[in-house]
Amino acid sequence: MKNFIISFLLLFSLSLSAQKLQSEVEFSGNKLLVLLAKKEALKSTGKLSSGEIVRVGCDQGACYFEIIYKDRSVRQAIGDDITRLNIYEYDFSADGDMEIVAVNEYKGTSFLFVFSYSKGIIQELFKKEIKNNKVLISKNYLEYYLPAGLDSVWNFYKGRFWAMTPYKN
Repeated sequence: MKNFIISFLLLFSLSLSAQKLQSEVEFSGNKLLVLLAKKEALKSTGKLSSGEIVRVGCDQGACYFEIIYKDRSVRQAIGDDITRLNIYEYDFSADGDMEIVAVNEYKGTSFLFVFSYSKGIIQELFKKEIKNNKVLISKNYLEYYLPAGLDSVWNFYKGRFWAMTPYKN
């Protein structure tokens, strides 16, 4: 009986640790969660602040999210498969234009995407495999941390992300 209880507690603790989110993406400022999709329920839908419907799907080994604009759909690829997908709206430059931030978790790793979107047109601005490392998203910046500390910073300037490298004199 004692071994059964120990085995049960060990299995329970393993299942709790296995359910931990892989990505550690944090936002500084206001973000809007548009859609949360899991592999078991890929038929999830959401709505952008502009009113367009957002859906997720997988077709022939490629997964995507699509935005319905004026009775037509615009698709954007986000990987081969999805375990968990979070789609947010975030205003990087405080200009009122919301960018779309997608975090796709799949089999122990995560991918971060940033897209500009306006009236049926999607443009990829940023893509990086972030594994399970920390990413801080703030006004005008993406900060990528490794276990040893800050690794990379990208500045959002004039609608694009620019890698910032330290200047040494």
